[in-house]
Amino acid sequence: MTAAIEAPPVRKRGRTRWIAVAIIVVAATVLAVLLRGLGSGAPAKPPTLQNQLADRVAAILEQSTPAQHHDHGHGAVASEGAVLCAVKTLGFDPPGATTLAEVRIFYGNHLCAVAEPNRAWDFAVKLSGPLSVEFVEPAKIRVAEGGEGYPERVRDIIPAQYQEQAMLALVDDDDMRELRRRFDDAS
Repeated sequence: MTAAIEAPPVRKRGRTRWIAVAIIVVAATVLAVLLRGLGSGAPAKPPTLQNQLADRVAAILEQSTPAQHHDHGHGAVASEGAVLCAVKTLGFDPPGATTLAEVRIFYGNHLCAVAEPNRAWDFAVKLSGPLSVEFVEPAKIRVAEGGEGYPERVRDIIPAQYQEQAMLALVDDDDMRELRRRFDDAS
């Protein structure tokens, strides 16, 4: 009789297994949500006005038709590929603006790549350089085209206080990695 009293109840062991399974399922779900939130692993950009403007200009460039790209100096852009862009904010007018709605003109650098089917990054059409965007409907985009007279064209569209930056790096390393990831996903 004492042997039957000392034996642990069978139910308790089954309950422990279910609790362990539930903990594992919850942990896996939390991990999946966290990994999805991290996306490519690149740090999320803080919601500063500069970052919001860069995102807005990138969206404008990406949604432009091939004819619109040609009109603002990008030359021929294939209609069959997606245009993907990264943009860096140099400044904006008026300089004291604190919201997107207050900004009239954007100044920055951009790098766009055309993701055509079966075309590797190294051989993709890429468009880059300083630009200004006037936020009217439709947006008025001005790009400094390369070639002879390039510095003068940059000076024509970028105010003096941003011209030195305009001649330096096009976009940040994190933005470049994200653009490359998006390109690889699209092509």
